[in-house]
Amino acid sequence: MKNQNKRISSSKPAQNRKLTLGVLSVGHGVTHLVDTSFNVLLPYITTTLGLTNFQIGTVASIRQVGFGIVNLPGGLVVDMVRGQWGLILTACLVWAALFYGLMGISQSYNVFILLVFVTALPGALWHLPAAAAISQRFPKGRGFAISIHGLGANVGNIAGPLVAGALLSVMIWRGVLLIYACPVLIASIFVWAYLKNIGKDVKSGQSRTLKEQLRMTLPILRNPIIMGLVFVALLRGMALNSMFVWTPFYLDETVGLSSFNIGFHMALLSGMGVLSTPILGKLSDRFNRKSILLPGLGLSAILSTLVLHSGTGFSLTILIGGIGLFSYALHQIIQAAVLDQVATGTEASAIGILFGLNSVLGAFSPLLASWIVDSYGLGYVFYYQAILTIGAFILLLIIPLKRFVAPKPNEESQSSNQ
Repeated sequence: MKNQNKRISSSKPAQNRKLTLGVLSVGHGVTHLVDTSFNVLLPYITTTLGLTNFQIGTVASIRQVGFGIVNLPGGLVVDMVRGQWGLILTACLVWAALFYGLMGISQSYNVFILLVFVTALPGALWHLPAAAAISQRFPKGRGFAISIHGLGANVGNIAGPLVAGALLSVMIWRGVLLIYACPVLIASIFVWAYLKNIGKDVKSGQSRTLKEQLRMTLPILRNPIIMGLVFVALLRGMALNSMFVWTPFYLDETVGLSSFNIGFHMALLSGMGVLSTPILGKLSDRFNRKSILLPGLGLSAILSTLVLHSGTGFSLTILIGGIGLFSYALHQIIQAAVLDQVATGTEASAIGILFGLNSVLGAFSPLLASWIVDSYGLGYVFYYQAILTIGAFILLLIIPLKRFVAPKPNEESQSSNQ
């Protein structure tokens, strides 16, 4: 009986950490449900507000800046106040619901731009406590666990554009944003109910001073492998950003698809990772991150160069789906590779640096893409994406990245009580 009770007791941490991963993945999916719908709505917003290509690029740049501004200091703060992770995660969803709803009733470009900036903040902040919590609870299967969290995002990436495209056939874009606020608010209740105590374990739930956290975080900035991965993510992020912003316009203006078909193709582009993400994550745990990232980046670059030559039929759909297999999936593995290199207590700071520098330094990319569109046409954006992805491939090739799990003060079972 004593041994049986011991087995039951020891199974609870594993059950709890799986529940935590599941709820985090659902919440992640809801944030992406709205975020990816925005790209489908953007051509219709452009028509209503009369935006130029430069203003469209400015909208994308503002989103990038908002994403980066919250990430850079946010990671440091999140690591310091890990006892408040549940509140932070819940607030992200409430914030998103409120301000996306306000965006739906905005009447001017200036107000719209302000709301674009504000709505970028909760999606950025979500990743920091979520990635840190997952990294601590799954040190031996980090790539797979991070990929499951990304799988939640991919489900949202599929549902968001599909639903948005369908709703646009019966209502204007403002109504779509107001409707989308409802599931986000419901998800916030769900997240608070299950994750309000996340990060409050006895060993690591204590808050640190700013000086202590800075002392633990500064080595990340001096680590050449981590900073190399940050710049790989930067180049890849610049490619993804231009792809998600301009592909709906290409499908609308060049290919001539209906709103539902645009949503369908954007769902393929952003959501095909629902198939590839867990597989690639598991393979990266079994072998190493680099052996998965390099082929993925290479194939992404090749497929991007073929889009302009694919015509407007079934071959275009196949290519879009092929690109979608690697769109978000590779970024999950880059996250795992960074987290492999950092010690417990600095995970959120590392992810903040990864996303923050990616967003701030890459904020000019949408403006450059708008210049390419004005000068050469919408289709040439795909060549721009391919060049950036090749750059990421070359940089990763020279990074001496090996499978490495940073030392943890506690065993996996001890760090997974929530």
